[in-house]
Amino acid sequence: MAAGTRNVRLFVSEQCFDLLVDAMAALSKQTRRFQTMRMTVQAACSRLKSHGISRIELEEFLADYPIEGDIRIHLEVTPEWSVDYDMMRAKVKNISEKSGSDKALVPFAVYLAVKHNLL
Repeated sequence: MAAGTRNVRLFVSEQCFDLLVDAMAALSKQTRRFQTMRMTVQAACSRLKSHGISRIELEEFLADYPIEGDIRIHLEVTPEWSVDYDMMRAKVKNISEKSGSDKALVPFAVYLAVKHNLL
């Protein structure tokens, strides 16, 4: 593991897993290159940098996608994109009034990017 690299381990619901897999497939088809989950989350965070998010969007997401589940996901956040990831975490923390939970952040970022046609 490179210096500054973080390994995030998540346990997500089947609905969140399906969202992530569908986004990976769509991005792979669009780019004509296989996209991993890391690449998909990285693209979502990067493309959401200048996008504002609201509490309503988070509430809509949480109503449709239960977070907790038993599907294990590993995400490697490398220094090359950790600033975008941390910026998105801060946005989620500000609107949710809770700590920047990675298990909500990862599928929520992808959800927003898909919703706003950024992926």
